[in-house]
Amino acid sequence: MAKYSHYVRIKVVTEIENGDSIRGIARKYGIAKTVVHRWYQRYQQGGIEWLIDTNQKYSADFKRNAVEYLLANDVSLDKAAATLGIANETTLSIWKRKFLAEGAAALQDTQKGRPAKLPKKPDTKTDRPISKEEQYEARIKELEMENAYLKKLNALVSEREKSKKKTK
Repeated sequence: MAKYSHYVRIKVVTEIENGDSIRGIARKYGIAKTVVHRWYQRYQQGGIEWLIDTNQKYSADFKRNAVEYLLANDVSLDKAAATLGIANETTLSIWKRKFLAEGAAALQDTQKGRPAKLPKKPDTKTDRPISKEEQYEARIKELEMENAYLKKLNALVSEREKSKKKTK
């Protein structure tokens, strides 16, 4: 789906307001007639703000109320979306399908995106000061790790020297 700039949307709606037909404008700009019609409906309902603001986040209550409005008033998806200020009638269609299949609980917000690979590290900073004993224990662990690293490095270097002597 192509995304159109705010400038194009406003220009299209202004030309319709000046008397041009939706079909003619759609052909002129190479935009689907239904998209132009949706833009015009949104403009009529809420002005330029509704025409421009298409990336919205809806609460679960709003979604439930929107679906209930759609079912109670027996209106088309595009009219209901325009009336409620929803950017696309497909969004309303998805909410309706979920609501009918699983109930209002299906309309709750879900976490989007890939889950974190590693769990977040707990905050190690505490309000209490670190005792001398804890500082010594931390330093001992650090030195033990350094010692183990150096031993491993020594073993690798001596192994490399042995292999060089054998090949000569």
